[in-house]
Amino acid sequence: MPQDVTASMFLRWIGLHGRLAAQLASADSGGIASKWRHEASRSAARPLLLYSQVAWDDVWQRPQEMAVGLAKHRPVLFCSPVQLHQVAGPLQGRWQSSRVMADGKLLVASPLILTGEYRAAPVRALNRRILVAYLRKVLGGLEVDFLTNSPFADYLVPALRPKHVGYDLIDDFCAFDWAPSDGREREQRLLKAHDFAFAGTNSLKEKFAPQIAGLEFLPSGVDFDKMTRPAKEPAELIDLPRPRLLYVGTLNDRLSGELIDATARRFPQASIVLVGPRRAAFRAPRFPDNVHEIGLKPHGDLPAFYQHCDLGIMPFADNEAARAINPVKTLEFLACGLPVISTPVPDVERFYVPPVVIAQPSDWPDRIAEMLAEDSDEARTARRDFARGRSWEALVKKVEAKLRALDGGGAAP
Repeated sequence: MPQDVTASMFLRWIGLHGRLAAQLASADSGGIASKWRHEASRSAARPLLLYSQVAWDDVWQRPQEMAVGLAKHRPVLFCSPVQLHQVAGPLQGRWQSSRVMADGKLLVASPLILTGEYRAAPVRALNRRILVAYLRKVLGGLEVDFLTNSPFADYLVPALRPKHVGYDLIDDFCAFDWAPSDGREREQRLLKAHDFAFAGTNSLKEKFAPQIAGLEFLPSGVDFDKMTRPAKEPAELIDLPRPRLLYVGTLNDRLSGELIDATARRFPQASIVLVGPRRAAFRAPRFPDNVHEIGLKPHGDLPAFYQHCDLGIMPFADNEAARAINPVKTLEFLACGLPVISTPVPDVERFYVPPVVIAQPSDWPDRIAEMLAEDSDEARTARRDFARGRSWEALVKKVEAKLRALDGGGAAP
Protein backbone atom coordinates (compact mmCIF):
# COMPACT_ATOMS: atom_id res chain seq x y z
CA MET A 1 0.00 0.00 0.00
CA PRO A 2 1.44 3.44 -0.90
CA GLN A 3 2.87 5.34 2.04
CA ASP A 4 0.69 8.42 1.48
CA VAL A 5 -2.47 6.29 1.52
CA THR A 6 -1.37 4.57 4.73
CA ALA A 7 -0.67 7.95 6.35
CA SER A 8 -4.06 9.27 5.23
CA MET A 9 -5.87 6.26 6.70
CA PHE A 10 -3.94 6.64 9.97
CA LEU A 11 -4.82 10.32 10.24
CA ARG A 12 -8.47 9.55 9.53
CA TRP A 13 -8.46 6.90 12.23
CA ILE A 14 -6.94 9.34 14.73
CA GLY A 15 -9.58 11.87 13.73
CA LEU A 16 -12.39 9.41 14.39
CA HIS A 17 -11.04 8.65 17.85
CA GLY A 18 -10.90 12.40 18.44
CA ARG A 19 -14.58 12.64 17.56
CA LEU A 20 -15.28 9.81 19.98
CA ALA A 21 -13.53 11.71 22.76
CA ALA A 22 -15.46 14.88 21.92
CA GLN A 23 -18.70 12.90 21.94
CA LEU A 24 -18.07 11.85 25.54
CA ALA A 25 -17.68 15.48 26.53
CA SER A 26 -20.83 16.65 24.76
CA ALA A 27 -23.75 14.54 23.62
CA ASP A 28 -25.69 17.58 22.46
CA SER A 29 -23.86 19.09 19.50
CA GLY A 30 -25.77 22.09 18.22
CA GLY A 31 -28.45 21.74 20.87
CA ILE A 32 -30.25 18.98 18.92
CA ALA A 33 -30.86 16.82 21.98
CA SER A 34 -32.04 19.82 23.99
CA LYS A 35 -34.64 20.64 21.34
CA TRP A 36 -35.88 17.05 21.35
CA ARG A 37 -36.02 16.93 25.16
CA HIS A 38 -38.03 20.13 25.17
CA GLU A 39 -40.50 18.58 22.73
CA ALA A 40 -40.58 15.37 24.77
CA SER A 41 -41.23 17.21 28.04
CA ARG A 42 -44.37 18.74 26.51
CA SER A 43 -45.74 15.44 25.25
CA ALA A 44 -48.72 13.74 26.87
CA ALA A 45 -47.28 10.36 25.82
CA ARG A 46 -44.13 9.00 27.44
CA PRO A 47 -41.05 9.22 25.19
CA LEU A 48 -39.74 5.98 23.68
CA LEU A 49 -36.11 4.95 23.45
CA LEU A 50 -35.84 2.60 20.48
CA TYR A 51 -32.40 1.00 20.65
CA SER A 52 -31.56 -0.74 17.40
CA GLN A 53 -29.07 -3.35 16.27
CA VAL A 54 -29.65 -1.97 12.77
CA ALA A 55 -27.91 1.36 12.13
CA TRP A 56 -30.09 4.19 10.86
CA ASP A 57 -27.86 4.75 7.81
CA ASP A 58 -27.58 1.06 6.94
CA VAL A 59 -30.17 -0.91 4.94
CA TRP A 60 -33.57 0.64 5.63
CA GLN A 61 -35.98 -1.80 7.21
CA ARG A 62 -38.40 -2.42 10.06
CA PRO A 63 -36.62 -0.49 12.88
CA GLN A 64 -36.42 2.76 10.92
CA GLU A 65 -40.02 2.48 9.73
CA MET A 66 -41.15 1.78 13.28
CA ALA A 67 -39.34 4.86 14.61
CA VAL A 68 -40.79 7.16 11.94
CA GLY A 69 -44.29 5.80 12.50
CA LEU A 70 -44.22 5.91 16.30
CA ALA A 71 -42.94 9.50 16.21
CA LYS A 72 -46.39 10.47 14.98
CA HIS A 73 -47.75 9.37 18.36
CA ARG A 74 -44.97 10.13 20.87
CA PRO A 75 -41.40 11.49 21.04
CA VAL A 76 -38.91 8.83 19.91
CA LEU A 77 -35.17 8.59 20.47
CA PHE A 78 -33.78 6.12 17.93
CA CYS A 79 -30.30 5.07 19.03
CA SER A 80 -28.08 2.86 16.89
CA PRO A 81 -24.40 3.00 17.90
CA VAL A 82 -21.82 2.86 15.13
CA GLN A 83 -18.40 1.27 15.47
CA LEU A 84 -15.52 3.44 14.30
CA HIS A 85 -14.58 1.17 11.39
CA GLN A 86 -18.10 1.48 9.96
CA VAL A 87 -17.71 5.24 9.55
CA ALA A 88 -14.53 4.73 7.56
CA GLY A 89 -16.08 1.76 5.69
CA PRO A 90 -19.67 0.88 4.75
CA LEU A 91 -21.25 4.06 6.19
CA GLN A 92 -18.64 6.43 4.79
CA GLY A 93 -20.32 9.60 3.58
CA ARG A 94 -23.67 8.63 5.16
CA TRP A 95 -23.09 8.64 8.92
CA GLN A 96 -24.30 11.56 11.01
CA SER A 97 -23.88 11.69 14.76
CA SER A 98 -27.42 12.98 15.30
CA ARG A 99 -30.35 14.53 13.48
CA VAL A 100 -33.88 15.52 14.37
CA MET A 101 -36.91 14.67 12.23
CA ALA A 102 -40.73 14.50 12.30
CA ASP A 103 -41.23 18.08 13.49
CA GLY A 104 -38.79 17.58 16.32
CA LYS A 105 -40.39 14.42 17.69
CA LEU A 106 -37.82 11.96 16.35
CA LEU A 107 -34.20 12.23 17.43
CA VAL A 108 -31.87 9.86 15.56
CA ALA A 109 -28.66 9.30 17.50
CA SER A 110 -25.76 7.31 16.05
CA PRO A 111 -23.06 7.60 18.71
CA LEU A 112 -19.60 6.31 17.97
CA ILE A 113 -18.26 3.31 19.85
CA LEU A 114 -14.95 1.47 19.65
CA THR A 115 -14.37 -1.26 17.10
CA GLY A 116 -14.34 -4.76 18.57
CA GLU A 117 -17.73 -4.62 20.33
CA TYR A 118 -18.55 -8.26 19.62
CA ARG A 119 -15.10 -9.81 19.92
CA ALA A 120 -13.24 -8.16 22.80
CA ALA A 121 -14.65 -8.05 26.32
CA PRO A 122 -12.55 -5.00 27.40
CA VAL A 123 -13.81 -3.04 24.38
CA ARG A 124 -17.37 -4.12 25.13
CA ALA A 125 -17.02 -2.93 28.74
CA LEU A 126 -15.74 0.46 27.62
CA ASN A 127 -18.46 0.79 24.99
CA ARG A 128 -21.07 0.13 27.68
CA ARG A 129 -19.74 3.04 29.71
CA ILE A 130 -19.70 5.23 26.60
CA LEU A 131 -23.30 4.45 25.65
CA VAL A 132 -24.76 4.67 29.15
CA ALA A 133 -23.09 8.06 29.70
CA TYR A 134 -24.20 9.24 26.26
CA LEU A 135 -27.83 8.19 26.65
CA ARG A 136 -28.10 9.59 30.18
CA LYS A 137 -26.92 12.94 28.89
CA VAL A 138 -29.23 12.93 25.87
CA LEU A 139 -32.26 11.90 27.95
CA GLY A 140 -31.49 14.42 30.68
CA GLY A 141 -33.50 12.58 33.30
CA LEU A 142 -36.57 11.93 31.16
CA GLU A 143 -38.49 8.77 32.02
CA VAL A 144 -38.87 6.62 28.91
CA ASP A 145 -40.27 3.38 27.65
CA PHE A 146 -37.64 1.12 26.12
CA LEU A 147 -37.98 -0.97 22.97
CA THR A 148 -35.08 -2.83 21.42
CA ASN A 149 -34.42 -5.31 18.64
CA SER A 150 -30.96 -6.10 20.03
CA PRO A 151 -30.48 -9.07 22.38
CA PHE A 152 -27.26 -7.38 23.51
CA ALA A 153 -28.98 -4.33 25.07
CA ASP A 154 -29.63 -5.99 28.45
CA TYR A 155 -27.28 -3.68 30.38
CA LEU A 156 -29.26 -0.57 29.39
CA VAL A 157 -32.32 -1.66 31.37
CA PRO A 158 -30.78 -1.40 34.88
CA ALA A 159 -28.69 1.60 33.80
CA LEU A 160 -31.57 3.70 32.45
CA ARG A 161 -34.47 2.22 34.46
CA PRO A 162 -37.18 2.63 31.81
CA LYS A 163 -40.85 2.42 32.74
CA HIS A 164 -41.61 -0.47 30.37
CA VAL A 165 -39.37 -2.79 28.35
CA GLY A 166 -40.20 -4.29 24.96
CA TYR A 167 -38.30 -6.70 22.69
CA ASP A 168 -38.83 -6.68 18.94
CA LEU A 169 -37.38 -9.96 17.70
CA ILE A 170 -36.49 -9.12 14.11
CA ASP A 171 -33.67 -11.63 13.81
CA ASP A 172 -31.87 -14.31 15.79
CA PHE A 173 -28.76 -12.17 16.16
CA CYS A 174 -27.28 -14.49 18.79
CA ALA A 175 -26.96 -17.21 16.14
CA PHE A 176 -24.72 -15.12 13.88
CA ASP A 177 -21.00 -15.88 13.63
CA TRP A 178 -20.11 -12.38 14.83
CA ALA A 179 -22.33 -12.54 17.94
CA PRO A 180 -20.56 -12.30 21.34
CA SER A 181 -20.03 -15.58 23.14
CA ASP A 182 -22.34 -14.52 25.97
CA GLY A 183 -25.11 -13.41 23.60
CA ARG A 184 -27.71 -15.93 24.76
CA GLU A 185 -27.10 -15.08 28.41
CA ARG A 186 -27.56 -11.39 27.68
CA GLU A 187 -30.73 -12.08 25.73
CA GLN A 188 -32.13 -14.05 28.67
CA ARG A 189 -31.43 -11.14 31.02
CA LEU A 190 -33.30 -8.85 28.66
CA LEU A 191 -36.22 -11.27 28.49
CA LYS A 192 -36.50 -11.40 32.29
CA ALA A 193 -37.12 -7.65 32.23
CA HIS A 194 -39.48 -7.46 29.25
CA ASP A 195 -43.12 -6.38 29.51
CA PHE A 196 -44.04 -7.17 25.90
CA ALA A 197 -42.46 -8.79 22.86
CA PHE A 198 -43.05 -9.00 19.12
CA ALA A 199 -41.59 -11.25 16.45
CA GLY A 200 -40.99 -9.91 12.97
CA THR A 201 -41.35 -13.33 11.35
CA ASN A 202 -43.67 -16.23 12.03
CA SER A 203 -40.65 -18.56 11.97
CA LEU A 204 -39.07 -16.66 14.85
CA LYS A 205 -42.35 -16.65 16.76
CA GLU A 206 -42.62 -20.43 16.50
CA LYS A 207 -39.00 -20.87 17.53
CA PHE A 208 -39.01 -18.50 20.52
CA ALA A 209 -42.62 -18.64 21.78
CA PRO A 210 -41.80 -21.35 24.38
CA GLN A 211 -39.24 -19.07 26.06
CA ILE A 212 -40.72 -15.58 25.50
CA ALA A 213 -43.96 -14.96 27.35
CA GLY A 214 -46.64 -13.23 25.31
CA LEU A 215 -44.64 -13.19 22.08
CA GLU A 216 -46.81 -11.89 19.23
CA PHE A 217 -46.15 -12.16 15.50
CA LEU A 218 -46.17 -8.63 14.09
CA PRO A 219 -45.52 -8.64 10.33
CA SER A 220 -43.71 -5.85 8.54
CA GLY A 221 -45.34 -3.71 5.89
CA VAL A 222 -44.69 -1.45 2.93
CA ASP A 223 -45.02 2.26 2.20
CA PHE A 224 -47.19 1.73 -0.86
CA ASP A 225 -47.41 5.39 -1.87
CA LYS A 226 -43.63 5.84 -1.70
CA MET A 227 -42.97 2.71 -3.72
CA THR A 228 -45.48 3.55 -6.47
CA ARG A 229 -44.80 7.27 -6.88
CA PRO A 230 -43.24 7.57 -10.38
CA ALA A 231 -39.47 7.92 -10.18
CA LYS A 232 -36.85 8.77 -12.78
CA GLU A 233 -34.66 5.93 -14.04
CA PRO A 234 -31.47 5.82 -11.94
CA ALA A 235 -28.24 6.73 -13.66
CA GLU A 236 -26.81 3.34 -12.67
CA LEU A 237 -29.45 1.56 -14.77
CA ILE A 238 -29.67 3.68 -17.90
CA ASP A 239 -27.07 1.77 -19.90
CA LEU A 240 -27.94 -1.70 -18.58
CA PRO A 241 -29.69 -4.06 -21.03
CA ARG A 242 -33.08 -5.54 -20.22
CA PRO A 243 -34.43 -7.68 -18.77
CA ARG A 244 -33.11 -6.44 -15.45
CA LEU A 245 -33.24 -8.89 -12.54
CA LEU A 246 -33.14 -7.04 -9.22
CA TYR A 247 -32.11 -8.01 -5.70
CA VAL A 248 -32.35 -5.38 -2.94
CA GLY A 249 -30.78 -5.98 0.46
CA THR A 250 -27.57 -6.88 2.22
CA LEU A 251 -25.22 -9.26 0.45
CA ASN A 252 -24.39 -11.64 3.29
CA ASP A 253 -24.35 -15.32 4.17
CA ARG A 254 -28.12 -15.56 3.73
CA LEU A 255 -27.70 -15.06 0.03
CA SER A 256 -26.56 -17.72 -2.44
CA GLY A 257 -23.71 -16.28 -4.46
CA GLU A 258 -23.61 -19.50 -6.47
CA LEU A 259 -27.24 -19.09 -7.53
CA ILE A 260 -26.68 -15.46 -8.52
CA ASP A 261 -23.70 -16.59 -10.59
CA ALA A 262 -25.71 -19.37 -12.24
CA THR A 263 -28.53 -16.94 -13.06
CA ALA A 264 -26.15 -14.49 -14.69
CA ARG A 265 -24.59 -17.24 -16.82
CA ARG A 266 -27.98 -18.70 -17.80
CA PHE A 267 -29.23 -15.25 -18.92
CA PRO A 268 -26.16 -13.53 -20.41
CA GLN A 269 -28.38 -11.03 -22.21
CA ALA A 270 -29.92 -9.91 -18.89
CA SER A 271 -28.58 -7.51 -16.25
CA ILE A 272 -28.41 -8.82 -12.69
CA VAL A 273 -28.68 -5.76 -10.41
CA LEU A 274 -27.68 -6.08 -6.74
CA VAL A 275 -28.54 -3.06 -4.59
CA GLY A 276 -27.14 -3.24 -1.08
CA PRO A 277 -23.90 -3.43 0.90
CA ARG A 278 -21.58 -6.44 0.60
CA ARG A 279 -20.57 -8.03 3.90
CA ALA A 280 -17.48 -10.11 4.58
CA ALA A 281 -19.71 -13.14 5.22
CA PHE A 282 -20.95 -13.12 1.61
CA ARG A 283 -19.27 -15.98 -0.21
CA ALA A 284 -19.54 -15.78 -3.99
CA PRO A 285 -17.53 -16.71 -7.06
CA ARG A 286 -16.23 -14.04 -9.38
CA PHE A 287 -19.39 -12.87 -11.11
CA PRO A 288 -19.65 -12.43 -14.87
CA ASP A 289 -19.84 -8.93 -16.33
CA ASN A 290 -23.63 -8.81 -16.42
CA VAL A 291 -23.80 -8.75 -12.60
CA HIS A 292 -23.83 -5.17 -11.35
CA GLU A 293 -23.28 -4.41 -7.66
CA ILE A 294 -24.70 -0.96 -7.01
CA GLY A 295 -23.95 -0.86 -3.28
CA LEU A 296 -25.94 0.72 -0.47
CA LYS A 297 -28.47 3.33 -1.59
CA PRO A 298 -30.71 5.61 0.51
CA HIS A 299 -34.17 4.12 0.95
CA GLY A 300 -35.69 7.08 -0.86
CA ASP A 301 -33.80 6.05 -4.01
CA LEU A 302 -35.08 2.45 -4.04
CA PRO A 303 -38.46 2.99 -5.76
CA ALA A 304 -36.61 4.10 -8.88
CA PHE A 305 -34.73 0.79 -8.99
CA TYR A 306 -37.88 -1.26 -8.44
CA GLN A 307 -39.78 0.66 -11.10
CA HIS A 308 -37.10 0.34 -13.76
CA CYS A 309 -36.36 -3.38 -13.41
CA ASP A 310 -38.30 -6.38 -14.70
CA LEU A 311 -38.09 -9.15 -12.09
CA GLY A 312 -37.43 -9.33 -8.35
CA ILE A 313 -35.15 -12.15 -7.27
CA MET A 314 -34.63 -13.50 -3.75
CA PRO A 315 -31.93 -16.18 -4.14
CA PHE A 316 -31.54 -17.12 -0.50
CA ALA A 317 -29.15 -19.79 0.65
CA ASP A 318 -30.41 -22.92 2.39
CA ASN A 319 -29.32 -22.14 5.93
CA GLU A 320 -30.83 -21.38 9.33
CA ALA A 321 -30.36 -17.62 9.06
CA ALA A 322 -32.22 -17.44 5.75
CA ARG A 323 -35.05 -19.67 6.95
CA ALA A 324 -35.78 -17.24 9.81
CA ILE A 325 -36.55 -14.18 7.70
CA ASN A 326 -39.63 -12.43 6.38
CA PRO A 327 -38.01 -10.20 3.74
CA VAL A 328 -39.27 -6.61 3.70
CA LYS A 329 -38.26 -6.38 0.06
CA THR A 330 -41.01 -8.87 -0.88
CA LEU A 331 -43.81 -6.34 -0.42
CA GLU A 332 -41.71 -3.59 -2.01
CA PHE A 333 -41.25 -5.71 -5.13
CA LEU A 334 -44.97 -6.48 -5.26
CA ALA A 335 -46.05 -2.88 -4.64
CA CYS A 336 -44.19 -1.95 -7.80
CA GLY A 337 -45.88 -4.77 -9.71
CA LEU A 338 -42.74 -6.83 -10.24
CA PRO A 339 -42.91 -10.60 -10.64
CA VAL A 340 -40.95 -12.12 -7.75
CA ILE A 341 -39.12 -15.42 -7.46
CA SER A 342 -37.68 -16.81 -4.24
CA THR A 343 -35.94 -19.92 -3.05
CA PRO A 344 -37.94 -21.74 -0.31
CA VAL A 345 -38.28 -19.62 2.85
CA PRO A 346 -41.01 -20.54 5.37
CA ASP A 347 -42.48 -17.05 5.82
CA VAL A 348 -42.40 -16.29 2.10
CA GLU A 349 -44.14 -19.58 1.30
CA ARG A 350 -46.75 -19.04 4.00
CA PHE A 351 -47.64 -15.38 3.44
CA TYR A 352 -46.70 -14.40 -0.12
CA VAL A 353 -47.61 -17.36 -2.34
CA PRO A 354 -49.21 -16.50 -4.65
CA PRO A 355 -48.13 -14.09 -6.16
CA VAL A 356 -44.48 -14.90 -5.31
CA VAL A 357 -43.13 -17.92 -7.17
CA ILE A 358 -41.08 -20.43 -5.14
CA ALA A 359 -38.37 -22.36 -6.97
CA GLN A 360 -35.65 -24.76 -5.98
CA PRO A 361 -32.19 -23.86 -7.31
CA SER A 362 -32.49 -26.68 -9.88
CA ASP A 363 -35.71 -25.16 -11.29
CA TRP A 364 -34.68 -21.54 -10.86
CA PRO A 365 -33.52 -20.68 -14.42
CA ASP A 366 -36.55 -22.26 -16.11
CA ARG A 367 -38.99 -20.51 -13.80
CA ILE A 368 -37.32 -17.15 -14.44
CA ALA A 369 -37.63 -17.67 -18.18
CA GLU A 370 -41.33 -18.51 -17.80
CA MET A 371 -42.01 -15.51 -15.56
CA LEU A 372 -40.36 -13.06 -17.93
CA ALA A 373 -42.33 -14.47 -20.87
CA GLU A 374 -45.69 -14.57 -19.10
CA ASP A 375 -45.74 -11.21 -17.34
CA SER A 376 -48.67 -8.92 -18.15
CA ASP A 377 -50.34 -5.67 -17.11
CA GLU A 378 -53.09 -7.67 -15.40
CA ALA A 379 -50.57 -9.65 -13.36
CA ARG A 380 -48.76 -6.48 -12.31
CA THR A 381 -52.03 -4.94 -11.15
CA ALA A 382 -52.81 -8.05 -9.09
CA ARG A 383 -49.42 -7.85 -7.38
CA ARG A 384 -49.91 -4.19 -6.51
CA ASP A 385 -53.34 -4.96 -5.09
CA PHE A 386 -51.82 -7.72 -2.95
CA ALA A 387 -49.35 -5.26 -1.38
CA ARG A 388 -51.64 -2.27 -1.14
CA GLY A 389 -53.27 -3.06 2.22
CA ARG A 390 -50.15 -4.27 4.03
CA SER A 391 -48.91 -1.01 5.49
CA TRP A 392 -46.38 -0.07 8.13
CA GLU A 393 -49.17 1.88 9.78
CA ALA A 394 -50.76 -1.35 11.01
CA LEU A 395 -47.51 -2.34 12.75
CA VAL A 396 -47.14 1.10 14.34
CA LYS A 397 -50.73 1.09 15.63
CA LYS A 398 -50.15 -2.29 17.27
CA VAL A 399 -47.00 -1.14 19.06
CA GLU A 400 -48.55 2.16 20.12
CA ALA A 401 -51.65 0.37 21.43
CA LYS A 402 -49.44 -1.96 23.47
CA LEU A 403 -47.56 0.97 25.03
CA ARG A 404 -50.80 2.74 25.92
CA ALA A 405 -52.32 -0.44 27.33
CA LEU A 406 -49.35 -0.83 29.68
CA ASP A 407 -50.24 2.59 31.09
CA GLY A 408 -53.89 1.61 31.49
CA GLY A 409 -54.96 3.45 28.37
CA GLY A 410 -57.16 0.66 27.02
CA ALA A 411 -56.62 -2.90 25.90
CA ALA A 412 -54.18 -3.51 23.08
CA PRO A 413 -55.77 -5.15 20.02
